[in-house]
Amino acid sequence: MKYPSLLIAVLIHLSFLVVGFLSQATAQEDIKEEFVNIGLIGVSKLHSLPEQTNSIVFRIRNNTTRTISQIYGWVYMYDKGPNGKGNNFVLMNNPHKGGNIIKGNPHRPGTVSEWSFPLVRAPFIANQEVDYTLRVHTRSIYFSKVEPPSAPIKIE
Repeated sequence: MKYPSLLIAVLIHLSFLVVGFLSQATAQEDIKEEFVNIGLIGVSKLHSLPEQTNSIVFRIRNNTTRTISQIYGWVYMYDKGPNGKGNNFVLMNNPHKGGNIIKGNPHRPGTVSEWSFPLVRAPFIANQEVDYTLRVHTRSIYFSKVEPPSAPIKIE
């Protein structure tokens, strides 16, 4: 071969790509829930309302190539219609207060984390005809200025 060092560099680069792909693939296989892609992030249709706090928790998938540090979003409560479309949307939070990351800190690319958004009004937990949704604009997602170091790979 004329360029053995170039071939070795390409093989090393490809091996890092395969290892990164496999770690993301195993993370995605663990979670079998449906996400609604809204650009840079995907929001799960499942959400939870903790009883102790006046907040709502959404599971959010990072579709970008950078680590998310802050998300500002609008949480709406709406009535479920008979045709599957919502009506009577009511803003439930202050959009100028961002969400707080609960699980999955830092929110790395391709991972799913839980974000808690504080509510201004008390949520209706008992009413089954009410649902909640999260609306996030692409300019309301902020990224880390410096990427945190990657998690060490455990070799067994």
